Amino acid sequence: MNIQELMKLYPVKSGQGQATAENSQTFFDFENDGQHYYIEKSDLTTREQLLFERVLFADVSLTDFEHLTAGTYRLIQLRSANFDDLSENLSLILPELREIKKISQDSGYAIERLSQDHLSEFELKNALETLTQDLGIKASYYIGFFADKTELSALFQLEKANFDQDLTFSESLIKSGLSQESNPPFDKIKQALLTDFEAQELILALYQHDGNQLKTAKAMFIHRNTLTQKIKKFEKAYGLSLSGSDLVLLYALAKH
Repeated sequence: MNIQELMKLYPVKSGQGQATAENSQTFFDFENDGQHYYIEKSDLTTREQLLFERVLFADVSLTDFEHLTAGTYRLIQLRSANFDDLSENLSLILPELREIKKISQDSGYAIERLSQDHLSEFELKNALETLTQDLGIKASYYIGFFADKTELSALFQLEKANFDQDLTFSESLIKSGLSQESNPPFDKIKQALLTDFEAQELILALYQHDGNQLKTAKAMFIHRNTLTQKIKKFEKAYGLSLSGSDLVLLYALAKH
């Protein structure tokens, strides 16, 4: 991008737009050669805004993960008026954080490499809630599935679509009637459950007892601590929690 030519054509201003929860979508901000610039959307026609969104600021690198070393990663999408504050502190709860990519003034995603002691989706949600409370900020997030780096580009598009609609993975599938034509994470989960009889038993028992762990443990004739360990093991392996809409989705798969 030639910033001087762009400034001749459009009202580009130097510095960073002052983002708040109310105005974070009213300007485009970007960086060029280490310098920050922004453009007020109110200074652009609707056609010019579309041009900026779809052409001038279309960044292939945002969905290109080839630079990562071979391995398994997951994407955690984030949205907050205090995005910079949040991103600066993410490493406190993500020891294997590889990088953070900023898409807009208030949104972006973190790339986490798989490790033996990674947090499950449920554990990471709790950690994010605690972190944002400690920072005194509000944020929304979408925790993706772990996948090989070669699968991340396609997975990012699927997960971003869910995040943009404020839907979880299971909510989007239930909404579609489990009829999505191409959904690699769903296909992997479905295939894995076919031969994982221990997981099937766990899902069915929890669903039949409305997620009540005490009743479920009694029905399975195991100690509650043993059940807790089984749940943690499952959630780490499958990337879904055994509660809410995730449990509804898993029950639909396990009962067949």
